[in-house]
Amino acid sequence: MSDSQPAVDSGRVVFSIVIPCWQSGPWIEDLVARIETAMQSVGEPFELILVNDASPDNVTWPAIRAAAEKHAWVRGFDMLFNVGQFRAIICGFEQARGSYVVTMDDDLQHPPEELPKLVQAVRDNPDMLCVFGAYVGKKHSWWRNLGTGLFRWIMQKAYNKPAGIQTTSFRIIKRELVETLVHYRTSRPLFGPLIVQTTRRVMTVPVDHHPRPHGKSGYSLWRLVGHTFDGIIHASTIPLKFFSLIGFFASGLAFILSVWLLCRWTLGGITVPGYTSTMLVITFFSGLILAGIGVVGEYVARVIAEVTGPPRYYLGDTTDELGRESTLGLPPRASEAYGK
Repeated sequence: MSDSQPAVDSGRVVFSIVIPCWQSGPWIEDLVARIETAMQSVGEPFELILVNDASPDNVTWPAIRAAAEKHAWVRGFDMLFNVGQFRAIICGFEQARGSYVVTMDDDLQHPPEELPKLVQAVRDNPDMLCVFGAYVGKKHSWWRNLGTGLFRWIMQKAYNKPAGIQTTSFRIIKRELVETLVHYRTSRPLFGPLIVQTTRRVMTVPVDHHPRPHGKSGYSLWRLVGHTFDGIIHASTIPLKFFSLIGFFASGLAFILSVWLLCRWTLGGITVPGYTSTMLVITFFSGLILAGIGVVGEYVARVIAEVTGPPRYYLGDTTDELGRESTLGLPPRASEAYGK
């Protein structure tokens, strides 16, 4: 065990830090050490939950096990198969015992030294259910920052996100909101939209954002585009409404055009059918119909995924016995099990 004072006891945990891990084994020890130093200044019992999302490197899970053997406050969970960052966080939520749950990335771009800022923010604002860390000078590539700006605009329009709120993955959430989020049985959880849909009691606090010191991001351009698309249709029917609006507009325009053409034909103004205009109209409306069908098909696919109800994750291994009680992505246990 660590020579430092234990950060957690068997009866009470105040802060649970949940980190999904993907090929981060080489710097897990550094991450754990920095979190320990930062959280000791907080002065409350805490635990660190490291969820290995079936990393293929054969390094990450052994590093997590080693950290759990060294520190009593570190708990490790190993996915049987890759489920993605968001569902890995759901696993951490279900296993967390704290009154507050912190989520952060494993790549050290979320500096552990900023954790006390989030903690102090919820202490100073006890009515807030979630405090997001708002990045000061985000250290990502230009195209990723551009995508982030687009996603913020979508969040503002589609989910009525409070003005000035920056939804990030570096956040601290109260226990009651965590349990609410877990009970959303969606197969593709997106926590930013879910949080701003669930409550308006959110705020931000400025935090540093560091360049990635190791490896490279697991998010390709197309994967980020996919997440943005998920954010659009996750819990919003705006795309369907958009195509409905276009459909009504196009129908009205087509009716007006038909009346005009009929009048011209009656007056003898049309003698030769226009091939070009006919092809343009057919092409335009055919493309519009196919795009609309594609959007509807995407919604149908999501409905099927939700109805069939596959497990959101399945644990292959864990470093503690408590975690073995919940391995199928089930709703959280009763509050009494968390020492509340």
